[in-house]
Amino acid sequence: MDVHIDGHRVAFNNAFHSIGMDCVQWGPAIYNDLLGCSDGTGEGLITAYYTTVGWPVMVATSERDAFVRKVHLIKERELAKLLAADRVPLREDVKQVISDAVTSGAVVSLLCGTQCTLPEELGSSCRRLLGPDLAAAVRLFTFALVPPEASTGNGEGSGDEAPTKMLSQILAAAAGDLKQRAAKELVCSWSAGREQGGDSQPVGVGLDPSLLATGGSQQRISPEFLAALVATTGIPATRTLAVAATNAMLQAAAGAGLFPVAVPRKFASQGSFPTARAKFDGFGPGLATWPRLRALMANGSGNGNGNNLYSGAGK
Repeated sequence: MDVHIDGHRVAFNNAFHSIGMDCVQWGPAIYNDLLGCSDGTGEGLITAYYTTVGWPVMVATSERDAFVRKVHLIKERELAKLLAADRVPLREDVKQVISDAVTSGAVVSLLCGTQCTLPEELGSSCRRLLGPDLAAAVRLFTFALVPPEASTGNGEGSGDEAPTKMLSQILAAAAGDLKQRAAKELVCSWSAGREQGGDSQPVGVGLDPSLLATGGSQQRISPEFLAALVATTGIPATRTLAVAATNAMLQAAAGAGLFPVAVPRKFASQGSFPTARAKFDGFGPGLATWPRLRALMANGSGNGNGNNLYSGAGK
């Protein structure tokens, strides 16, 4: 999914309509600009918009924060409706890429999370859109992030136990298809630094939210988090391909030793992705296909600065 353009944006427009503000309709270009000039949160986008165009005259200065919270709350309900009705489509041709990967024997994992608090709804919609057979063949992880005050910040002043504790907290929410016991065993395995090798193992594919779903909460994802999730597949990080749409996810993937490939969201293809080994404008023939992605990693292709661009129209 391109949940920014096809999900959050549409939900915002529905929210504005529901409160009688039909004059406010965010087109894709406007929404993309708001992402760039705000903090990326739903409230931040609303504030950035009205700071630019002017606040409604019926909203007093003292009531602006409450107004923003109200619109955002309605927007989240509207997004939930869209996801429940599967009205946020998969990105074009991504289903074929996943199907080809599964058919070839690859271990495919989907990481679902977004700026709002709907990771389970997001994951469920992805499964339904993939279809029962393909959905059953992939691993689905959802995540909820710990509050900022519980984070370790930049790591300064944290003790030896802090990273493992933090990872345990995150994985408890991220387990998705895994049992709680399996998540705890995963933390122990990650802490011990276990790694399985062997050329006979299939390639692991990590798909971030921006492929099937995206969100600003990615900015909190760490290399340790991704390394822990990859460990559940039994595939070494060096044989795992991470296809992502944001620099935050690509940087985390590179830090975890994965092979990062950028497939930006709509209206963001001109951005710079310095840690990506390659960049595609979309999925499908001439762009990102499973054979092409697999060959890139097998050959060690890519120059590490995202300049290997494979573009095409309409993807």
